[in-house]
Amino acid sequence: MKLKYIFTVLGVMLLGLTSCGKKDTPKTNPFAGTQWEYIKSAADEQGKSEIRTATINFTDDSHFTFQTGYKVTTKDGTIKESSETDKINGTYTYNGLVATATATTKEEGKQKTVKLTLTMDEAKQKLTAVSSTEGEKEETATFTRKK
Repeated sequence: MKLKYIFTVLGVMLLGLTSCGKKDTPKTNPFAGTQWEYIKSAADEQGKSEIRTATINFTDDSHFTFQTGYKVTTKDGTIKESSETDKINGTYTYNGLVATATATTKEEGKQKTVKLTLTMDEAKQKLTAVSSTEGEKEETATFTRKK
């Protein structure tokens, strides 16, 4: 009788362990709620530096915002000139660690659709963005995670 009881308990435990596999875990969006930043700076011989920034904020499961900035500083750190673009809103879809995003912008009175392919690294700390706009050369940038 004891042997039958032991095998029954072992069978229930085995059944419990196999029913909770990886397939049961819900898929979560690795992009939603994250913020990313790209910074590129260059300095000349006189000590003047130019800093360009871009930020991507994934607000939820299908929307994001994008904004760029520009700043020129003198050798002593004084800001000589700076500007920031309006936030651009767009939508995205994702498959694993790759997102495809689209946004519509207006430049010089013309409406343009920008397509971004965003690939997150396995550690979820770097985001490689490849942007393509109709009639223009593709651009690549690597963003680091802010949040």
